[in-house]
Amino acid sequence: MDGAHGATLILVVRALPDVPPSAMLKLLERYAGKLSAQGGHPVLSGVQPPLVRLLERTGLEVLGADGIVPATPDLFGALDQALAATEERARRSRG
Repeated sequence: MDGAHGATLILVVRALPDVPPSAMLKLLERYAGKLSAQGGHPVLSGVQPPLVRLLERTGLEVLGADGIVPATPDLFGALDQALAATEERARRSRG
């Protein structure tokens, strides 16, 4: 992530295999923290309800209010929502 100043990283986790929640949280904390330290913004897209609840319980603040986009019935619906939110965030930051 070197040189990724102000970047947004969208991770699609809709079809994430059975990864232990603790391992996923450690990975998220590490990479989200690095990205945030460089002015970036991590976004999880296609998050299934159990993972949404886990993320809310753990208080992973580095994701922010718009950093979790729940899964939708449409395969690419959550990704489309994440891209639209990212574009809006970029427009607001430009002034």
